[in-house]
Amino acid sequence: MIFDDNPHASIRILRTRMPYAPFDMRPWSPAVNVFETEQAMLLVVELAGVESSNVQIEAHPQFVRIAGVRQIALPHDLRQLHRMEIASGAFQIEVPFERPIDPDRTNARFNNGLLEIVLPFAGRSARQIVVHIHREGEP
Repeated sequence: MIFDDNPHASIRILRTRMPYAPFDMRPWSPAVNVFETEQAMLLVVELAGVESSNVQIEAHPQFVRIAGVRQIALPHDLRQLHRMEIASGAFQIEVPFERPIDPDRTNARFNNGLLEIVLPFAGRSARQIVVHIHREGEP
């Protein structure tokens, strides 16, 4: 059994766990949903509080990279910080694709704190090739 018979044992564990890392300087990663349709990949990135001018999107045939900065101002008369769970500072995420996308047709928009990116699939070649399989001894 993981916990003993004391019903308060798990409560003690939860109370000693810090809910945040204070002033962590590592880049953070926003939550992202990735959807695939017949025509495109659709990414929805949670970026509440991020200005669109602080976001860069690099679309490549095999992946997309999203980077930026969220800046949260502290009150000028701050006496004490009790809790800080909202990540701020630089962020970067990279999402790979199984099928190549067309970077030139990629578009994005902000909608209620969500960044929506549509990445259409690259067109398929109209050329079809028939490959003949040679057996040993055949020319």
